[in-house]
Amino acid sequence: MRSTLSVLAVMALVMTALALDPGQTEFEHNGWFRYTNHSTKFKITNPNTARFALERGYLRLSHQWSSHLFTKYTLDFHSSDKYTDGATVRLKEGYADLSLPFLKDFLFTAGLQKHYFGLIYSWDYTHPDKSLADDRGVCASADYGLTINGYLPRGFGELQLGLYNGEGYKFAGKFVNTSPELLANLRLTPFVGTMVGFSLFTNARDNSLYKNDKKGRVTEDTNLYYMNADTANTKRFAMAPVFRIALGRFSLTGEYISYSYTRSFSYYTINRDPAGQVIDSTLVTKTKDYQQNGIDLMPLVTLAGRKLELYCRFSTWQRREQSGDSMPVNQNASFNRYGAGFNYHFIRRARGKPGLEVQFAWTREQLKKPDTDPKDTFMAQVRFEWNAVIQGL
Repeated sequence: MRSTLSVLAVMALVMTALALDPGQTEFEHNGWFRYTNHSTKFKITNPNTARFALERGYLRLSHQWSSHLFTKYTLDFHSSDKYTDGATVRLKEGYADLSLPFLKDFLFTAGLQKHYFGLIYSWDYTHPDKSLADDRGVCASADYGLTINGYLPRGFGELQLGLYNGEGYKFAGKFVNTSPELLANLRLTPFVGTMVGFSLFTNARDNSLYKNDKKGRVTEDTNLYYMNADTANTKRFAMAPVFRIALGRFSLTGEYISYSYTRSFSYYTINRDPAGQVIDSTLVTKTKDYQQNGIDLMPLVTLAGRKLELYCRFSTWQRREQSGDSMPVNQNASFNRYGAGFNYHFIRRARGKPGLEVQFAWTREQLKKPDTDPKDTFMAQVRFEWNAVIQGL
């Protein structure tokens, strides 16, 4: 039994297609109610941030049409300060799975689905914060696209090949360019309790930075009129070796991420006469290269019949930005993080999924810029989830 559980934990597959019997429909709800405290030098009684929020409110509807066809739809309701109502809803999943008769245990998936890169797609929030790739904006956890995904023979691992928009699930319509993202992901389980994998993706252009567009802003001091600044990342390439080792009650999960891209900047230089009137303007386009990399490690111990989980987490991130012919480190965007926490499961659902769980985590982030104070984050979360299967809908 322990070996079986270890294999399931190491595989960490999140493909739920074909999990229901034909004709069955599953309703699922995930709710995460969190308190977040940000402070400097662990001054939690005098914080910069102290708030309650519903970090996640998923409503899922899945239906198994036949042994070969499965569909899933997920809405994400959550707290948001972007709207006067204090909350918002967005589409997180919406796809169809079709089994491939010529590839046993493989599926063709079309729609808004998981983004199979590094640890991001199987990140189960044992630690309540995001995966490193999600946190640093390397990619989103879901995107619109097409994939072929499934298990390798004899339980040797899994393989995914994907074609995505590349901008992530939060961007659609005019914010999506004509350059699709190509992705490949492989995970191998050569031994019980061991997983090693490698992911990569690339695309020529990504428009996800339109939200930072500064079009129309005139800077009086430099006499520059900015147009479409930060509108696109080009020549995007990311890779991520990952691993997981599980030995009895102990596990260690980790990944290394490398991400590079070029950002285009376009602006007008404006010539004025002594009276301040515009004489003419010239469109100038420049590019700037970025290179980023980081490491994320999380050891975990499970106790008390799998009710209690104790963990630590260490992350590091380095961002280099082109300046002339060199690539100096941006110390304001580079950091080390470390922290610890625990989870207590009052109820677990099928396959070990959380039912009712309390989570506590502390993280300290120290920028690599000298003489900067560390930032402490304390999170306390109640995670409550349920599902129900109905026959015949």
